[in-house]
Amino acid sequence: MHSSPLLISGSGMEDILVSALQSRKYKLAKILIRGGHNVNVRTSAGSSPLMIACRLEVNDEDVYEKLQVISKLIERNADVHATDNKGRTALMYAFYSGCKQTVRWLKKIGLHDTIRIQPPRSRKSEEMVWSSFDEVED
Repeated sequence: MHSSPLLISGSGMEDILVSALQSRKYKLAKILIRGGHNVNVRTSAGSSPLMIACRLEVNDEDVYEKLQVISKLIERNADVHATDNKGRTALMYAFYSGCKQTVRWLKKIGLHDTIRIQPPRSRKSEEMVWSSFDEVED
């Protein structure tokens, strides 16, 4: 798995949502989202709950749960155009996770334009963006 623990900037009840997502506790995450938790809270690395959910690597049985959580986040106005501290978007996180269903679903709802690699595009700049997922985040 590519995921690593992320620290949360600030504290409060929103920490529970990020923690639930990182622990793949889908039912708890959905309850927290419906309960009004801040869906745009950020970790110290700038990752939002939507980015964390999109990055989750899941098996075939859990894809539906993952997509439900992402849907709930978007329904509650998660910022789909937000970027983390390295400029990565939720769609980039989905691509990185390798979950084709998530990528297809995000593109279907109109997130195809949220990958922003600044011109001039070069092979090296693209490699830097994608390799940044492998770095340990603080």
